[in-house]
Amino acid sequence: MSTLFNSIGDFLLEKALAAESRRAGLARDSLQLSFGDVEFLRSGNSKPGDLSEALILLHGAAADKTSWLRFAQHFKGGLPLIIPDLPGHGKSVSGIELDYGIQSQVARLKEFLAALGIKRAHLIGNSMGGAIAIHLAAISPALVSSLVLIDTAGADVTPSWLRQQVEKTGINPMLEVRDASDYRAMMRIGMEAPPYIPGIMVSALAREFVKRNVLNRKIAEDIAQDLDQTEHLPKITAPTLILWGEMDKVLHPDNAEFLHQRIAKSRKIVMEKVGHVPMVEAPKEVALACSDFFRDLVK
Repeated sequence: MSTLFNSIGDFLLEKALAAESRRAGLARDSLQLSFGDVEFLRSGNSKPGDLSEALILLHGAAADKTSWLRFAQHFKGGLPLIIPDLPGHGKSVSGIELDYGIQSQVARLKEFLAALGIKRAHLIGNSMGGAIAIHLAAISPALVSSLVLIDTAGADVTPSWLRQQVEKTGINPMLEVRDASDYRAMMRIGMEAPPYIPGIMVSALAREFVKRNVLNRKIAEDIAQDLDQTEHLPKITAPTLILWGEMDKVLHPDNAEFLHQRIAKSRKIVMEKVGHVPMVEAPKEVALACSDFFRDLVK
């Protein structure tokens, strides 16, 4: 009976995500690159062979491209959308043998963008995705036309609630997920107001997360080796929007001001009653802020 329940949950979750992708006008695609396959979502206006400029959405660690589905439904900035599963995540290439550090992921992202023919990339990064975006913008200013950094990792100046808990207990509840209860607890840490998800789908999400526990720990260890991007901040010349949830327990909101002070062409927005993943918690508001930001840039 439990096997049937699990199968139904997996089926419903897949159908729900597919429906959200259709509502956002996104289609699945993939590229075979030197390091393996990358699966991604693309908007209807992102035609192969005619994609010199695009908006690239980069998710956080242990997440995937579906983090951006609700945001994509509301985004009206006019730019084609490309939403990859970063290597080690979602349906893209993964394996314990790969290096998931920031520099390695940036090198793979550059190959991915080149394969798509993108010469002007507008980047939005959340958490780990933000650290990747910072690094790419600093080392390849001609490629990165603009940045949106959403509760980004890579410039940690004030200990967050999560960091203090890990230092006190030695346990990271964002990685120690064994069942649906742990998964819900992780969601409550990551989000101030998690969206409603039926229990059968939470169970499906939890099962998938548990399967990836060893890989997620490897990713976390690799990221820690070169996560700090502080030295790169003054090198960023692209216009930058910094968005942060004031209730972020994962990365302290003080980090937003630190980024703002060190990135020359930046503006900052702190969102009330929002946690670490604003594009999931408040997708319409985040999409509006980003749409306005990019609309001004691409006129």
